[in-house]
Amino acid sequence: MVLGLAYQPTSQPDVNKLQGTQPILATMRVWINPVIDRHPEGSQIGVSQEEDDSPVYFGPNGLPPADFVRSAMAQVLSAYAVPVAADSNSHTHVLQLEMSQFWTVEDNTYMATIGGALVLADRGGNILWKGQIAGNGKRWGKTFVAINYLQVLSDAALDFSTKLALDPGFRAAMNVGG
Repeated sequence: MVLGLAYQPTSQPDVNKLQGTQPILATMRVWINPVIDRHPEGSQIGVSQEEDDSPVYFGPNGLPPADFVRSAMAQVLSAYAVPVAADSNSHTHVLQLEMSQFWTVEDNTYMATIGGALVLADRGGNILWKGQIAGNGKRWGKTFVAINYLQVLSDAALDFSTKLALDPGFRAAMNVGG
C-alpha cells in the first residue's frame, strides 16, 4: 500500500487542557524549522501484520512524513495558544524536531507512534528547552484500509503536538527571550 499522507485526525485539540497552563506572551512567535526525518525505515511507514506483513509506504500524492508532522504541529500548537510564526523572519523562537519514529503497525488494531527530540532556541541560537516526545494513536478499523492508516498517524501527530504544546517547560521557555 502507498499512502498520500494528509493530516486527518479523528478528534481536535481540547482547549480545556489549557486550564492551569502558563500563558505565552502574544509577542512571542515560534518558527518551526523543517523537520529532520531520521525514522530508520525510510519510505516505509508501517506494516500490516493482518496482511502477511505487507509494507505500507508514503507516496507522491501526499506529504513526506517530515512535512506531515510539521504541518500538524503548526495547527495544534496554534490551537493551544502557542503563537506560530508565519515565516522565518517574524519569529522570536525556533523549534527543531529530529524525528526518530514514524511507524504504524496494523494487528487487530491500528497503532501508530511518532517521536523524536525537540530543541527550542531563541533567535540568537541559545537553547531554552530540550525534550523527547512520543505521540501515539490507536484505532479499530477494517483490515488494510488507507484511511485507517491516515487517521491513526494523524492521531499520533495530534498526541505528539499536544504533549509539546502543554509541556510546562516548553511553555515557560516560550516566554524567555524575544
